[in-house]
Amino acid sequence: MLSTILFAAIGIYIIELIILRIGIWKSDHVLINPKYEPFVTIMVAARDEEDFIGDCISSLLKIDYPQNKFEIIIINDSSTDKTPLIVQSFINAGSNLKMITTAAGNGNLRGKTNAIAQGMNAAKGELVLFTDADCSVPSSWVKETVKYFDDDTGIVGGFTLLNANRSFEGIQALDWLFLFGLASATSGLKIPLTAVGNNLAVRMRAYKEVGGYENIPFSVTEDYALVQAIIQRTKYKLQFPIEPNCLIQSSACKSWDQLYRQKKRWGVGGLDMVFRGYLIMFIGWMAKLLLLISFVLLSAQTAVAAFILMGIGEMLFLGKILQRFKTSKYIKFAVPFLLYFLIYVIVIPFIAFFSRRVVWKKRNLT
Repeated sequence: MLSTILFAAIGIYIIELIILRIGIWKSDHVLINPKYEPFVTIMVAARDEEDFIGDCISSLLKIDYPQNKFEIIIINDSSTDKTPLIVQSFINAGSNLKMITTAAGNGNLRGKTNAIAQGMNAAKGELVLFTDADCSVPSSWVKETVKYFDDDTGIVGGFTLLNANRSFEGIQALDWLFLFGLASATSGLKIPLTAVGNNLAVRMRAYKEVGGYENIPFSVTEDYALVQAIIQRTKYKLQFPIEPNCLIQSSACKSWDQLYRQKKRWGVGGLDMVFRGYLIMFIGWMAKLLLLISFVLLSAQTAVAAFILMGIGEMLFLGKILQRFKTSKYIKFAVPFLLYFLIYVIVIPFIAFFSRRVVWKKRNLT
């Protein structure tokens, strides 16, 4: 009986993955506007990022876009290390950027949300492109992102790839591609969930229409809160193409403790997810829970067969993304990723629900 339920659940999950794969195809075949060339603000919120901010700014200064049509704003979010000094050294060298330092926030303006809100108040761009201080952008990032905006588009999401040379980094890289793929797929299916703040473009008019972060309930995942506010309160839509020329590079967590804190923050933020998001996640979560139970109550052969079947479905979902980004070498991390994915997808919802305290960048966000 349990084996029948198990394979039925996995079958439903694989059907969901097939539908989501169709969504990815749709996201990858949207119309573009290559002549669109608005004034753009590039924004980076940085708190204690002395190890990364220099490389991030160096990549931003190589952007292939008319110099008179973009500005770069680095938000020094109360850093206690050399971050502001490094940023200032680029400004002193005549770089096309400026730095603002955050003032204390109140109400909904806490943590990174407060930093972004103050950056938005200073921004002049018709579009605002966000990335993180530990990211490096391709020179084509701005030019290739803005072409996905039309009059009805308020948000464009992009993918971020984690550099991976060992299994611990590889499982994180595939995890990110899977989650970004889910966001892209739901966008293509016209049931958008989110876009991620390290590769995100927002129309300033859409941001102002929702009243800015001052009028968005606080969330530890401020990017999700903003995306959902725009989708629910305005006419604007979300595009999430699989565009190699917009692919941002970043670094994986260096320790299990860092990874745990990252996943917990995402999990707590995910508690605010819209119903369709819960439904999509629940199908995979239930299939994985039954699979884990099967390793205890069913024969090893049955459990392993179920694990392989589920793994094939998940890797086929990732296949299109890996192909588009020419990262098929990451398949070598498939087995450790699938084992890791099985456990954390089951566990994180419990951790997030029963322990909502989130500490990020030495701040208590709850």
